[in-house]
Amino acid sequence: MAEPYFLLLLAFPPLALLVFLYLLHSTSPPSQDPNQEAPRVHHGGGGSSGIGLALAHRAAAEGARVSIMARSESKLEEARNSIKMASGVEVAAFAADVRDYEAVKKAVDEAGPIDVLLLNHGVLVALEVEKQELSEIKFTMDVNLMGCFNMIKAALPARNEEPQ
Repeated sequence: MAEPYFLLLLAFPPLALLVFLYLLHSTSPPSQDPNQEAPRVHHGGGGSSGIGLALAHRAAAEGARVSIMARSESKLEEARNSIKMASGVEVAAFAADVRDYEAVKKAVDEAGPIDVLLLNHGVLVALEVEKQELSEIKFTMDVNLMGCFNMIKAALPARNEEPQ
């Protein structure tokens, strides 16, 4: 009976970390000053499909400078074209696996300064724990948990150096 709850725990670490980071380091709301630079939004994984793509569309439509990241270059190109067609905004796209810190660091460095980091990646193996292979559990934890830490570790130093 406890398996569904355990699966939910595995599925939502990115969301929990996002809430934790918001509470830890909240920023002031964006100014409506037209002379102020648009916020820089980076989707740290999961930006090429689903909720991540929808958030990228919304941010671009509202005038943010958006960059997206995912593993698949072809899906990233489709997402980039989709956002461009819908909003007229060019989006930077970076192919990287959140499990690979060096690839994540390179993508974050190339994306430039980030005002808002969205951690939207996540995987779920929809089986009871006793039916899962240890490799499937490790993959889930590596993507959902370690992927968040890799993104935060790569983005936070530059964020802390910016004047508040």
